[in-house]
Amino acid sequence: MKYDKKSAITIITTAAQNYKNYLQDKNFLIIYQNKQKTEPVQVGFRGNHFFHLTGVKTNLSAQRFYEKCLNHKLSEQEIELDKQGKSQQKLTILPFLHELLHHNCMIGTFINSGIYIKADYFIGNTKAVLSVGFRSGSKTDFPVTLYREDIRKLTHPTNKVLAIFVKDFHQSLYTKHIYLSKGYGINKLPISNDVKMLIQL
Repeated sequence: MKYDKKSAITIITTAAQNYKNYLQDKNFLIIYQNKQKTEPVQVGFRGNHFFHLTGVKTNLSAQRFYEKCLNHKLSEQEIELDKQGKSQQKLTILPFLHELLHHNCMIGTFINSGIYIKADYFIGNTKAVLSVGFRSGSKTDFPVTLYREDIRKLTHPTNKVLAIFVKDFHQSLYTKHIYLSKGYGINKLPISNDVKMLIQL
């Protein structure tokens, strides 16, 4: 199916509401298996990150674009769909973005095999063929792109995610887990003392 501007806006505005409900102003602590040890990453989602995941072009600022989406005020005159098909690819998987960190997923360093994406690593799944690229930040990493691609084709090595914790960005400790790999208990995760200090169970 090829999306026109009208259908694109319907998809984007619905996705924006889900983004607000599940991702906006939340930080996620992701524990993953790296060979024989576990590693943590912290990622954060803010309102102005949403635009970069939609695949459309606009002259609006990222924050203004997001606000218009939430208020159902985004017009067809304010967006453009690219002719290379990237907008179409992103729009196909954008409805599943908010679910990514609530299910089985994988993480890996971006290979960058000729694809120009300013991402350091990707988190994705193979079920919806959805991968989100993240860039390293000073305190938390942040999303920069959404890709309709099997994460195993974008990353190497591709590592299994063991657990995901969530908190509001202003909270100091993670108090809730939203994903736990089968066979692992919360209190039996093989994590360092530094990581344990981030979690209040």
